[in-house]
Amino acid sequence: MKKKLFIFILALMTLVLTACSSKNIFTITIDSNYDDYIILGTSADYPPYESLKTVNDKLTVVGIDIELAKEIAKALNKNLKVINRDFDFLLEDLKAGKVDFVISGMNPTPERLEQVDFSNIYYEATHSVLINKTNIESYLSEEDLNISNLKIGAQLGSIQQDIAEETFNNAQKVYLKNINDLIFQLNDNKLDAIILETPVATSFESKHNNLIKTNFTVGSTEDGTAVAVQKGNSDLLNTINDVIDQLILSGEMDEIINDAILNDTVEPNKLLSKSYLILLLQGVLMTIVLAFLSVTLGSILGLLITTLRLSNNKILSNVAKWYVEIVRGTPLLVQVLLIYSLFNIPVILFLGIDLSSFIPGVLALLINSSAYVSEIFRGGIEAVDSGQTEAGLSLGMSNKSIMKKIVLPQAIKNIIPSLGNEFITMIKETSIFMYLGVAELMYNASIIKAETFQIKEVYILTALVYLVLTLTTSKLLSIYQKKLGEKYEK
Repeated sequence: MKKKLFIFILALMTLVLTACSSKNIFTITIDSNYDDYIILGTSADYPPYESLKTVNDKLTVVGIDIELAKEIAKALNKNLKVINRDFDFLLEDLKAGKVDFVISGMNPTPERLEQVDFSNIYYEATHSVLINKTNIESYLSEEDLNISNLKIGAQLGSIQQDIAEETFNNAQKVYLKNINDLIFQLNDNKLDAIILETPVATSFESKHNNLIKTNFTVGSTEDGTAVAVQKGNSDLLNTINDVIDQLILSGEMDEIINDAILNDTVEPNKLLSKSYLILLLQGVLMTIVLAFLSVTLGSILGLLITTLRLSNNKILSNVAKWYVEIVRGTPLLVQVLLIYSLFNIPVILFLGIDLSSFIPGVLALLINSSAYVSEIFRGGIEAVDSGQTEAGLSLGMSNKSIMKKIVLPQAIKNIIPSLGNEFITMIKETSIFMYLGVAELMYNASIIKAETFQIKEVYILTALVYLVLTLTTSKLLSIYQKKLGEKYEK
């Protein structure tokens, strides 16, 4: 019976993973005769450079940088894979060899040039300030924004952050990872202005009726965007430079830029459309699978940690103790980022899942869960009356048999509620996967948010979905606990 249940759960998880598939890897066929792929890393939240877009109910990635990447792939006689990753991960992925090159509206700053090599500039853009229309009469110059009670926003780690520091040294600065979150705060007047490249500012201005660019630009007019490659990869860099030079000389680069800006000014989609509801459902299924894997594997590891913690060997006991203390004493986000950077897993699709993101994420969650579960097990075991152990010893049973046949069955009954709470916690903690590009609920919600421009509505809907998930899980666990209690009473 247990074997059949295990096979059923394994088959169900395989089906779910296949149905969910990766939403951060996009395969673009340049020529069906090409056998190989070149892999591009980008952060698709920066229209018109790159953004996610649903075309005929299929999610894809579009923009200036994607069209440039296609031309580079064509020059190399290769097809193209696009990896959508958080902006902060791009150069790390490039240095680790997970991607071949990076195009993401990226400026070749001195700090970045120390880590990677950059191509020739393919687009020079000015930097504009985006404000709320209600303040259009108040902010007519740089000086109007450079006062202490105003908040200026920019993307974390971008050239716009440097411009904010240099230009608006008196104002308060707010730096966020995601452009859409900056737009959300500007819409709600929590920010007074955002610094963006002019094409990006134009894109968001066209999509949000209450936002407008100021009539002045900021920063250097010599800033430009370039393609990043690994240090010393001169062959690829030379090919990319040849493609850029040819596109600029022929005027095709201007056409790509103008077409991307023109095609980017579209009406927002409806929030409750069929494709978005399917996207949310897929996110829910992936979230459940991730939480199940984390708690199940975490429980196995947690039981091992508990065994070591309760052993008579002081060295093993102290190692287990410090493991728990370190894991519980550090933020989950830090653990995820650290494990992702330590494990150099190549970009491989398995059942439609990007393993380079999925494995480090699951590993981080199960390590985090194991520390908490081990304390749950320890509390449950120590709650069992010591007289039970003494009775087992008097009957000639070994410590191993006593633990397996007497202590653990009683402990498990006591810890079911706490394990249930840990599963509910993991359902919410899986939102951390959105930084790695795994298509769980929050990642898919961010796609919908970017396409519909209904930021608050998407967050409310997502919160309600999480609430339904946690309440349903809590109810099912309550029913299971009741049946388990009745079983032990018989």
